[in-house]
Amino acid sequence: MKLVFHGAAKEVGRSCIEVQTQGDRYLLDAGIKFKEGGLAYPENLVNLPDVDGIFISHAHEDHAGALPLLEHYKIICPIYCTKLTYGISKVLLKDSYKIARIKNLHPAYTKIDLKQVEKDVRFVKYDHLYKHRKIKFVFRNAGHVPGSAMITITDGEKKLVYTGDTKLKTTELVKGAHTFYEDVDALIIESTYGDRDLPDRAETREQFLAKIEEVIARGGSVIIPVFALGRAQDVLIMLAEKKFKAPIYFDGMAKRLTQRILTTPDPYVNNHAILDEMFNKKVIHIGSPKHREHAMKSQGIFVTTSGMVQGGPVMSYIEEMWHDPKHAILLTGFQCKRTNGRHLLDEGFIYIDGWRTYVKCEILKFGFSGHADKEDLKEIVRRVDPKKLIFQHGDPEAIEAMRSWAEKQNKWRVYAPEIGEEIEV
Repeated sequence: MKLVFHGAAKEVGRSCIEVQTQGDRYLLDAGIKFKEGGLAYPENLVNLPDVDGIFISHAHEDHAGALPLLEHYKIICPIYCTKLTYGISKVLLKDSYKIARIKNLHPAYTKIDLKQVEKDVRFVKYDHLYKHRKIKFVFRNAGHVPGSAMITITDGEKKLVYTGDTKLKTTELVKGAHTFYEDVDALIIESTYGDRDLPDRAETREQFLAKIEEVIARGGSVIIPVFALGRAQDVLIMLAEKKFKAPIYFDGMAKRLTQRILTTPDPYVNNHAILDEMFNKKVIHIGSPKHREHAMKSQGIFVTTSGMVQGGPVMSYIEEMWHDPKHAILLTGFQCKRTNGRHLLDEGFIYIDGWRTYVKCEILKFGFSGHADKEDLKEIVRRVDPKKLIFQHGDPEAIEAMRSWAEKQNKWRVYAPEIGEEIEV
């Protein structure tokens, strides 16, 4: 068995790992990476019609966004994923295609390719053993977002476990990852937070809810930028804990994805009943720009995309409220460099219609994450206890921190591959 890294090697984004075994070729994920001026795709993928199977760990575009491109280059193999992963991916891929067209970014594929993805998808159930050609595989809960999976592949001689993105601890929305495996020859593990600890989630949730109450009490409104998948639903479940003296509004793509999560059975979705009640009975859905404009005339808690404040309805709310100190923007996720969210956090400004605008309302970030931090990553490694250990999907500093720790344990053969590197299992 040989592994070839086409993306997410010493970087976050465009996850794509080729598995070669017994004359067959398989891909673990097929993601894209957002960069200035466009998108980056997996590198050095050749002879795509020769690929025998694709395994998608979850719906985020850095893991599934390149599927239409692969179809454009005429893959002729099944794409395996959970039903919920595809239901969410379908929404995200269509939206990505639409944005690329609007911004005149070459989307690298056509609408026909989106339809072809659907034809090639094969749904798998968690914890079932499947056979395809010369391999057997199992999808286990990864704990990252609804539908996410760790993927185990065996070829009769070697066993490989790929975590995709993972979280060990149960969150508001997803139950914690399955981490009990035996006789693993190679573990490929993400390292997004490999160099840092995340704050205690229960304490952070209390602080978050208390801050919302404080802002409402002083007469302000709260803008909560959220990622459409995962964080939006986490926040709705958190908000269910309190009775606020202001209405809760829900806006943006998160509405469609929440609907998919609620209507697609998944054994590892947590607090389904609470989410259902909040989404269908408690929050007010923003249905149009006019409705949004009307809602902002009075106090409210506005849960809206996008999570990094790069576009979407959140910009309308900030344009209306940025100048008033009684309002607050509560960021709930990681903010990439050069995004509006990062500018807000580090320097207090945002670009509105191309103009740098210094925001006067309160700005705070709360460290909710769907990823494992460094201590939980170490715990996953200890539990799986593979012969070979491969760190990827992280910035170079995070991967180096995990590699250095693992080598000091003197228990595993440790790798931190570059893009294009090959590893024999």
